[in-house]
Amino acid sequence: MAALANRLKAATVGFGITVAPLAIVALVQFALMPQIVGSYEGLTHSEQAEAISATRRDWLIVHAIAATLFAIYWLLTAVFGKGQLLRLRAANKTLALSVLAFLALSPYYAFFPRPDDLKGVLMGVCPVIGISDEHTNPYACDPQTNCDLFFGAAHTIIIFGLMGLSVVLLVASVIVRIVSSRCASWADE
Repeated sequence: MAALANRLKAATVGFGITVAPLAIVALVQFALMPQIVGSYEGLTHSEQAEAISATRRDWLIVHAIAATLFAIYWLLTAVFGKGQLLRLRAANKTLALSVLAFLALSPYYAFFPRPDDLKGVLMGVCPVIGISDEHTNPYACDPQTNCDLFFGAAHTIIIFGLMGLSVVLLVASVIVRIVSSRCASWADE
């Protein structure tokens, strides 16, 4: 029972170290949200206030999910690991990459909150890869070119790709941490 208590203490320290950069980025992101949303064109003051509120709520949910995933990670490590949990280099590097993949969402969203912003930066890509940038049906309710649709899908894929990469690396790290801690404790016995 004392070994589990020691592992839980180590997991608590690990959780604090893991979540500290996330908390700092979340605070900066929430503080800069008016400037991020302020870059949207054509919004009235009330629409901008509503967009800031909705975006803060959405990002609060994202950060809460990330913190919960990292808490589950450290709890699994404490319960199933043995011996030293914090000084496992391969697991720490994989966990750091997972945190960085999640942290990459914030600057990505700050610079490209909408697919139009991504399209603006990568202008000229559609003709190179053979996607039409002409309106096929100008009488549609929401006329979009194939290029607009491409950048909308690319924007979504990048966001979900960064989230998925973070989760995959997190799962790999917990497996490496548990197996490594068990192997190290068997070697000590």
